[in-house]
Amino acid sequence: MTTTHPAWPDAFAERYRAGGHWSGRTFGDLLRTWAAERPTTTALVDGDRRWTYAGLDADVDRLTRGLRQLGLRQGDRVVVQLPNRAEFVLLWFALQRLGAVPVHAMPGHRRTEIGHLLHVSGASACVIPDRHARFDHREMLLELLAGQSEGGPLRHVIVVGDPGHHRQFTGFDELLDETRGGLAHGILPDRQESGPASGDLALLLHSGGTTGLPKLIPRTHDDYAYNARAAAEICGLGDDSVYLAVLPIAFNFTLACPGVLGTLTAGGTVVVSPDPSPQTAFALIEREGVTITSLTPPLVPHWMNEAASGDADLSSLKVLQVGGARLPDDVARALGPALGVTVQQVFGMAEGLINLTRLDDSEALICTT
Repeated sequence: MTTTHPAWPDAFAERYRAGGHWSGRTFGDLLRTWAAERPTTTALVDGDRRWTYAGLDADVDRLTRGLRQLGLRQGDRVVVQLPNRAEFVLLWFALQRLGAVPVHAMPGHRRTEIGHLLHVSGASACVIPDRHARFDHREMLLELLAGQSEGGPLRHVIVVGDPGHHRQFTGFDELLDETRGGLAHGILPDRQESGPASGDLALLLHSGGTTGLPKLIPRTHDDYAYNARAAAEICGLGDDSVYLAVLPIAFNFTLACPGVLGTLTAGGTVVVSPDPSPQTAFALIEREGVTITSLTPPLVPHWMNEAASGDADLSSLKVLQVGGARLPDDVARALGPALGVTVQQVFGMAEGLINLTRLDDSEALICTT
């Protein structure tokens, strides 16, 4: 099956490939290359769980086979509504390797938004937590399934945690279990005969707009991989970089500006924070030696207050990105000294435009733009 989406004009695609901006690689292939280059390096940390690059690649392979056995195929849309957990990263790369398209939803979305995303994307699957922030996502999906006409497109609900007993609910861990069904007998190949191409649709990002129902922004493997790589270069990321994912990973800022994908591209380590509170984040910064993270302006005063009153060792943290809204100049000036970091202001949008102050820009430029 070939995904359909508005293609990049040939002249632009040829120019970007000739200039070396687009690598012609899919995210599934990129992960395999990273795993071969740095198999024992820590790629992902979530609480007490840790993955090397090789371990991440192996689990993504297992999950890809599980998704294929479930019935997902190249081109299928999959609404992904997960909080910050390692499962988001595993699932995202497995969908890329399969050629299915993740449709990003925010953790706080509820029935109206999720129902809208399922409808406009024609998703055949949805991935949710069992419960998060005192909300039972399974009950929401049961209501949405009940409201779907017979034979509707949504066929599968994958649950991270307890899936319950509904026939259309599958536990995430079941998809990683190679002792079940066809996986145990080796009847499913590691890869499809024809997988996605680098110019294919890779994901549908949730829009950054503030009005109405969420819109979906198409991004290809080529252009989104460049987004992450270029941002990583501007931020000076390398194999000693440790990125803390504080904001939702489904957010473009957290995923690829440079975020999770930029850090993995550079050979660094991604640490997942289950919530954005400074108490949680500061403990992770100290424990994991975090070097860079990203916030929105409303979180900044809370982090500054905690830094002033707490005793966490934040000496490893070098860069603090702030984006998503305008940071007041006086707060920007106070932030660097308060946390002992270089502040980087970021303005971008899901459609692709991204602007970042450079780390060696003047204080005046960093604090006022």
